[in-house]
Amino acid sequence: MAVSSRTFGKYRLVAELGHGGMANVFLAASTGPASVTKLLVLKQIRPEMAGDPAFVEMFLDEARLAARVNHPNVVQTLEVGEASGHYYLAMEFLDGQPLSRIQGREAAEQLTLSQRLRILVDALGGLHHAHELRHYDGSSLGVVHRDATPQNIFVTYDGQVKVVDFGVAKAATSSGQTSAGVIKGKLSYMAPEQARGEPIDRRADVFSVG
Repeated sequence: MAVSSRTFGKYRLVAELGHGGMANVFLAASTGPASVTKLLVLKQIRPEMAGDPAFVEMFLDEARLAARVNHPNVVQTLEVGEASGHYYLAMEFLDGQPLSRIQGREAAEQLTLSQRLRILVDALGGLHHAHELRHYDGSSLGVVHRDATPQNIFVTYDGQVKVVDFGVAKAATSSGQTSAGVIKGKLSYMAPEQARGEPIDRRADVFSVG
């Protein structure tokens, strides 16, 4: 985890949490009235991609979708903005671990059956909320997460369950298109139709979680 003291817009970048082909992810701090500091996660479009209109539109598709999802079991998007010519998402900071890491513990630390069921029910609740999102005219957005795996189910130290990373999610009317021949998600958790590159709906997410 690289420590940084740089600023980005109104945020102070504390540490780099990771990076991918589309964005860099930072732990950031925001200082408000009375010098109250709040930690959050900042997803910033990569500088080398900022000049690619198609890539920027894909990033903004994610931002628009994430901003619509408001549920206790989905990581909260706090702000979508632009600073220094780069778009970003500001999201709540989750103090905990992904389910994939929890599952890798020694046998003595494994989750009980009731704990596992609670995590599954909460994660499915968050996904169901996203699946039910509608346009303002009442028609379905057709949201599918497409990567509902243990890596993207986060459990906080105080017991909250959050679905994260809608970066590969898709709405039926999304303007960003998946590249030809590219399958989004992790193969070992995919529904058969998703692995075949066929059209999918919410049932693919349920398959992945189950």
